Amino acid sequence: MANQISPAQHAKTASSHRMAKAGPHFLNDTPETGPGYHSCRAIVFLMDNPELDWITHELRQILIQRRYSSRLCQLHESSNSAQAQHKQAGDCRYWLLTTTSTAAVKEYNFDHVVLLVPANLEAVLAAYQHIKQLAQRNTPDIGVVLVGPRDQHSAWHYFRRLAVGALRDLDIPLLNLGFLPEQVTPEHGPANHHRNNFLARIGERLLHSEFYTSYPEQKLDQGKG
Repeated sequence: MANQISPAQHAKTASSHRMAKAGPHFLNDTPETGPGYHSCRAIVFLMDNPELDWITHELRQILIQRRYSSRLCQLHESSNSAQAQHKQAGDCRYWLLTTTSTAAVKEYNFDHVVLLVPANLEAVLAAYQHIKQLAQRNTPDIGVVLVGPRDQHSAWHYFRRLAVGALRDLDIPLLNLGFLPEQVTPEHGPANHHRNNFLARIGERLLHSEFYTSYPEQKLDQGKG
């Protein structure tokens, strides 16, 4: 039909709808603290290449600069890994978890996952396989950050390719969380305000769209839910 929404339009619409749910808070707002907060908010980053850890390290620093207490941990495929690391995280506001294991994400039923995807065809295909594996259980909401595209047009090209395939074949919409262009990656220069600006935008999208898991200790204690 002439008025049928294409998979790409559907994915873009789903992304826009998720962003419309965002709250009014910004990263530099007054931090949310106090006894009313009993659990960390876990932001889970799934990647193929552990060298992309620089993204989560620098994102944590940006959160701390905005006065959000944050911890960074690696999530391993172990029955006690998340419980032990959650205790180490203490009462931090945001708990950034990185992993290269889709099985580890599935084990604890995280309901939001961020894929860090290098801007090349091989990485996009690997990300699709991650999504396909996650869909075998309770499919989480999945966001994507493209790493190293030449420009915004290139970033949209790779995101669209992944989003169309996930929606068409798996009926899973993806949320575009932004991109880090090639010019701001560490191999092209030391830390600078341009990279901080891109990372801050990604952080804002994560927080505004509530793209995290409120993960109280009792849920971790249940192990493999």
